[in-house]
Amino acid sequence: MTAAPLHQRLVFDTAAGAVHDESRRYLLMRADVLMGLFDSLPAAGRDAALQAFGRSAARHGGESLRAYAAAPGVDGAALQRTVEAAAASLGWGRWTLAWQGRALDLEVRNSPFAAAAAPSARPVCAAIAGMLEALATIVVGEGASARETACAACGAPCCRFTAAIDPLSSSSLSTPVAIQETSP
Repeated sequence: MTAAPLHQRLVFDTAAGAVHDESRRYLLMRADVLMGLFDSLPAAGRDAALQAFGRSAARHGGESLRAYAAAPGVDGAALQRTVEAAAASLGWGRWTLAWQGRALDLEVRNSPFAAAAAPSARPVCAAIAGMLEALATIVVGEGASARETACAACGAPCCRFTAAIDPLSSSSLSTPVAIQETSP
């Protein structure tokens, strides 16, 4: 994909009080403000809210991913590079994606969600898991489920995720984009 990096494409319309990439509106917010919301909830409510946050990221963030995937000449490898660069542009940490067969693994260094959350016994980067789930679904053209397997908020050196393709899925979310398998 030859488009400019996301942080260069963002339009800051200060007269309207809006930030856009084409028709997609973005919100700039301190990470501690967002994660403080989750930290203030009781454990059961926090877990439910984080899960909802992940589902929302998969749904709405997936719309951005589908727009990137629809650009001329974009294959799975180009989409992967675009997503890694866009995550850095948005301050979502340094992402490294790698296909292992039909599983998509993600390592995130400097996750803003983990950095801003209180120390936790459970992973807190649900939005990243949601984006990974959307990406895997788009690239393969089948439903995927993603989970965080290690989280810096839990004391891990970085956050790690894996997305597995659901063999029972008949997802109609997207048309597959060619998979580019990589090695770690």
